[in-house]
Parts: sequence; structure tokens; C-alpha cells
Amino acid sequence: MEKKILFSSVTVGQLKKVASIKEYADVDKFKDWFSFDYELSESESIFLSELIDKYETYLRFYFEEELKAKFIIPILNKIDFYFGIHKDWYERSISAVINGCQIGGMVDYMVADGFKEPESPYFFIQEFSPSLSRSNPHDQLLAELMVALHLNNSHEIKGAYIIGQLWTFAILKKDSEGAYHYWISPAFSAGKLEDLKAIYCYLQAVKESLPNGK
Repeated sequence: MEKKILFSSVTVGQLKKVASIKEYADVDKFKDWFSFDYELSESESIFLSELIDKYETYLRFYFEEELKAKFIIPILNKIDFYFGIHKDWYERSISAVINGCQIGGMVDYMVADGFKEPESPYFFIQEFSPSLSRSNPHDQLLAELMVALHLNNSHEIKGAYIIGQLWTFAILKKDSEGAYHYWISPAFSAGKLEDLKAIYCYLQAVKESLPNGK
């Protein structure tokens, strides 16, 4: 068994040595999440349309920091996960010992309780990556969600990972036997206005699901 696993270099193969993990591509699992009734305001529609007009051509080519600064962070700021007991955190570290293996490292973005430091990650942890050239954001997200479930002593959590313009959503559930079940959605292209609107609504659904949500 692995004794220490870092998010930056993790693989699903390593995680499967730590715990039982089953992966699914079952879109029905996302039915409740993706059917959240959110009506975009006129200002939100204009905001998303202007993002597409300005940056669509470059989404596939931006380096990581450019992708975050130009496109992703404005969307997250518009949704505003900073409310109640919750804040959004960038480049913060979390870790946990799961079945005798320490898993941890820096996460690109999460929503969590906390004042000066994040404490309990809630439902949503997100990875950013312009390509698969350095590391696999899918595997990193899975590891981060496992750690978050352990820290929260909870049984289900949501997340997403981004590769260039493509957004994929995920749900991780831990059963009573300690096995993990992991669902991934179809990819949505942030370069297409209708897909971007859907992404925005799914993120609003995450916000609404948090304790003390709007």
C-alpha cells in the first residue's frame, strides 16, 4: 500500500490500492443536480455572452493562470461562494490519512468553512488544467474529494474538473462498507453559450445546496 500520495502526481491506480473505488458514467446520477431550477437574469446572460465573445477563441490555448484569471475566476466571482460561513479558497492545502495512507497537497479551488484557513470543504472542489500535459485533473479531483469526505465525515460530495474549455462534473459517494463510488458527467464546452449557461446553473445549484445557502 502507498504510504503517501500527493495530489500533484496521484493516479487512480494508486488510489485503488488504498480503497475500493468504482467509477461510473451514469448521467442519471446527475438528474437532481442538473435539473435545479435556476433562471438566469438578464445581467447574467449578458455577462456569459460577453465572456464567450471575448475569450472563446483562446480557451483551448491559454496557460493555466491565464485560463483562471480571464475566464474561470470571473464566473466563480459572479456566482459568489463567499457568504454565510462559507468562503472560496485558492491554492490551499488539505490532507487526510485514509486506510493508513496520507493523501494531500494543494487544491486549486474549494468552498469551505473557515476564517483564516479552510476547515471543512463543502460539496465542491475544483481543479483547473489547460491540458493533460502535466497531470491528470480527473485523478486529482477524485483524490481531493476522498480527502474532503474524510475531513467532513460525510458520505457524498460534488466536484468538477476543467481541461481547457471542457468542464466535467463529478459526484463521489462513500458507502457504509468504506467503498467509494464515483460518477462523472458528460463534458460541457464553455466555448458554447448554451453549455456555458448550463455550467453556470449547475454551479448555482452547488451554492444552493450548501448550509445557509441563499
